[in-house]
Amino acid sequence: MKRSKKLTVIKVLWLAPNLNHYKSRFLNHLAVDASLDLCVFSGSGREKMGDKELKGEWSFKQISLDIPKKEFGKSQVVKAKLKTIFNEFDWVMIPAEKKNITLFLYAIKLRLLHKNVRLFSYNHPVLKSGKGKVTRLDKFMTKFYFRMFDRVVFYTEHSCEWALKNGFVNKNKAYWANNTVDTAEIKKHYTYQLPPENSSIIVFIGRLISSKRIPDLIRYYLELKKSIPNLILEIIGDGPESHHVKSAIKSDVSIIWHGTLIDEADIAPIMKRASLVFIPGHSGLSVNHAFSYGRPYITVQGPSHAPELEYLEEGKNGYVLNSDFEANIATINNLLSNRAILERFCNNARQKGECLSVEKWVEQMKQSLVNEK
Repeated sequence: MKRSKKLTVIKVLWLAPNLNHYKSRFLNHLAVDASLDLCVFSGSGREKMGDKELKGEWSFKQISLDIPKKEFGKSQVVKAKLKTIFNEFDWVMIPAEKKNITLFLYAIKLRLLHKNVRLFSYNHPVLKSGKGKVTRLDKFMTKFYFRMFDRVVFYTEHSCEWALKNGFVNKNKAYWANNTVDTAEIKKHYTYQLPPENSSIIVFIGRLISSKRIPDLIRYYLELKKSIPNLILEIIGDGPESHHVKSAIKSDVSIIWHGTLIDEADIAPIMKRASLVFIPGHSGLSVNHAFSYGRPYITVQGPSHAPELEYLEEGKNGYVLNSDFEANIATINNLLSNRAILERFCNNARQKGECLSVEKWVEQMKQSLVNEK
C-alpha cells in the first residue's frame, strides 16, 4: 500500500501593530490554508484615526498586546514577548517601517541565536517621509531593511520590478503578492451589476484623515451638483477630519454619512447603488474595494498614493486627475452623465477586480515563502 506524502506545514508569525479589518480578513484566508500555521502578533493600532478592529472567530492564533502602533516597534514589552516565541516559527514577518527599526534590529539578533528562523517583510517599494517625500535617509534605510531581510514581498508586481530596477533589493529575495481586500466576503453579499440608471451617486470609503483631502471631496461634490442636481454623496468612514463632513451635512441634506462600516453586508448596498468611488487624497486598498464591486475609481495626483493605485488604468477603469479643478470637474461630470462610458468603466473595473481576488493573494503569498530562486 502506497503511503500518502506528509504535508509540510510552514509556521509563520505575522507582526501587525495595527490589525484593522482589512488585514484580519485576508490573514484569515492565509491561515485557512492547510500548508500554513499562522500566528498574528498584534498591537492596539492607531489611536483616534478612524480604525476599527473586526472581532470574530479567526483561523489564525493571535497574541495581542495593548501597545499602540507608534510605540510597538520600540516597546520593551513587545521585544520580551517576541524573544519567548521567536524560535517556534519558520518565518517572522516584520513591517519595514522606520518606526520598527529597533524591533527589527532585535529580531536580527534573535535570528543569530535561532538560525532556523527567517525574516520577511510585506511592504511598499521604498520608505517615505512626510507628504510622501522620499529622502536620502529613506533610501538608505530601505536598502538596509531589504539587505537584512531573508525575503522581501512587495504589495504589487510593479513595485517589485521597480525596486529591482532601482537597485533596492536582490533579485533572489524579491517576491510580490497583490495586496487586496476580502473579495470572498464581498461575493457573499453582492453580485455584480451596473449602477442604477435613475440616480448618480458618488461614494467615498476610507478613514477621515487629512491625507484623504476631505475638504476637496466636498468642494468637488458641491461643484458637480450645479450640473447634476440629483447627485448624492455617500461617505463611509470616520476619523479626526469628520468635522468637515458634519459641517457640510448641515447645509446639504444630499450628503449621507454612514460612519465606519467594516462589514461587507453593510457596505454592499451602498456600493450597489454607487456610480463611482472618489477619494481625492491618499489612495490604497480603496482602489481594490471599488474594483471588487465593479465601480470606477477616481483620485487626484499626489505624493502619498500607495502601490495599489497601479491597478488603475487611466481612462479605462478610473482617473488620476491633475491639479486643474475645472478640467477635473468636466471629466467627472462626463463620466457621470454619459451612461455608455460609465458602463464601460464599470465593466473594466469589474474585470480588474477579478484579477485581484483574495484567493490569488493567498497563493502568491504562500509561494513567496515556499519558493527558492
